[in-house]
Order: sequence, then C-alpha cells, then structure tokens
Amino acid sequence: MTDNKSNTERRAALAAAMEAAGCTDPKSWVDSELSEDIPQFARFLLLQEVHRAADAVEVTVSEALFDRPDLEVTLKTLRSIVAPDALNELLLAYGKALGNTFVMALDHGPQDDDVPRWQLMETDAEGKPTGRLVQGLHEDYLDFEDSYERDEDLE
Repeated sequence: MTDNKSNTERRAALAAAMEAAGCTDPKSWVDSELSEDIPQFARFLLLQEVHRAADAVEVTVSEALFDRPDLEVTLKTLRSIVAPDALNELLLAYGKALGNTFVMALDHGPQDDDVPRWQLMETDAEGKPTGRLVQGLHEDYLDFEDSYERDEDLE
C-alpha cells in the first residue's frame, strides 16, 4: 500500500512541477517517466528551452546584431521590402530548423566514428547526476510545439 501511495504522490508532484514549468499536458510525460524510467521532465525542459529560443525572434535577432552594424543595415533593408509577418515567419522557421539541428547533434553526435562523443545526463536540483540519460530529443522536437505555454511577448 505504501508503494502505491508514494507512486501516487510522486505522480502528482511530478505533474504539478511540469504544469508549473509550462507543460500543457503533463499526463503523458509523467506516465512515460514513471512507467519507462525516462527522464521526461528533463527532456521537456530542454526541448522547451530550445523552442523558446527559436520563438524569441526579436531577442535572437538583437543578439545576432550585437556589435554588427553591417547586419543592422541588412536587416533594415529586409524590413523595408519584406512584410513584417513574412519576415517574422521566415526567421521563426529558421530558428525552429536550427533548434532541430541542435537536438539532432545532441542525440547523435559527430558522424565520424573516430572522435569523442557525448551524452546528456539528467541531474537533480543540486546538480548531482541521476544516472538517467536525456536522449531521443529529436523524436519529440518537431511535434513539441503544442506541449508548452508560449511566451507571446517573444514572438
């Protein structure tokens, strides 16, 4: 009975934490984490960060232009000839594609077999490794769009 109660409490706590982090439907993520021992909350948080970076078109453009007046002129020219919504959609699509490339690199590493590789590992809140690998990010990246609350101010 104690195991069932602790599992129920763990499920509720994990669902509440994911919901607080902006997960729009934590149930399937929580079910997978608990039944398959996959660090889904860590996966969710990483995918959310990558998507939020892609969503933040104006913030990212500002960072790209930092100390690059030549690019500021290019952007000003683009804005004068391309409709704002169309330019935003292009930059958003570019950011999403770059995010996908990033998670693929995290998941698969370099193509050459004779070089070092890497693994992404979940840690607890104090930074201690849990021993669970965060992997398969590419499996959810493209479908992740509806999994988190978007910050409309960054679009």
